[in-house]
Amino acid sequence: MKKLFFVLLGLTSLNVYANGCGGEYQPATGTCRIIDSSGRQILYNVGSPQSSNSGSTQSQPKVVNINVPSKYGALAVNLKTGISGGALDMDSRAAAEREAIRTCEREGSNKPCVIAASVRNGCIAVAQGNKGKILKTFYGMKEPGLAETEALRKCRAAGVSGCKIVVSEGCSMPKF
Repeated sequence: MKKLFFVLLGLTSLNVYANGCGGEYQPATGTCRIIDSSGRQILYNVGSPQSSNSGSTQSQPKVVNINVPSKYGALAVNLKTGISGGALDMDSRAAAEREAIRTCEREGSNKPCVIAASVRNGCIAVAQGNKGKILKTFYGMKEPGLAETEALRKCRAAGVSGCKIVVSEGCSMPKF
C-alpha cells in the first residue's frame, strides 16, 4: 500500500507546462512576441500555460500584426561631373529622392542630378571600375552587410577591371 501511495504521489507531481510560444513569452500577460523575417513584430496571446494532464485543449492564438513604418534611402548623381548625394532614413521614397537630389545639386552648383538608386528597408552601396577608358558604376541594394558585396559582384560580372567600393554601405531600416 505504501508503494502504491508513493507511486501515485509521484505521478500527480509530474505536471509539465508549455506555452507554445516560438519567440519571447511574457507570462504576466500570456503574450508571445515574434519578429518575422521581414522585420515585422507579431504579438499573439497564447493564454496561460496548460498542464499536460489537465485534458483541456488550447484555443487558437490571436495574431496581432504591428505595422512598422518603412524607411527609404536614395542616391542621386550628376552624370557629367560624377558628383553624388544621398539620403537615408526618410519616411517616403519621394522624400528620399528629393533630399538626395537636393544634396547632390548643392544649392545649384552641381545641377542637374538624377536618381541613380533607391531602396526601401535596405542598404545601398556603389562600386566603380574601368572598362577601357570608360568609368562604370554599379549599385548594390540589399539587406545590411550585403550591399557592398552585391555592388562588387555586379561590377565584376560585367567584366569591368579595378572594381572598388566608392560609396560605403548606407542603410534605411525601420526602427522598432
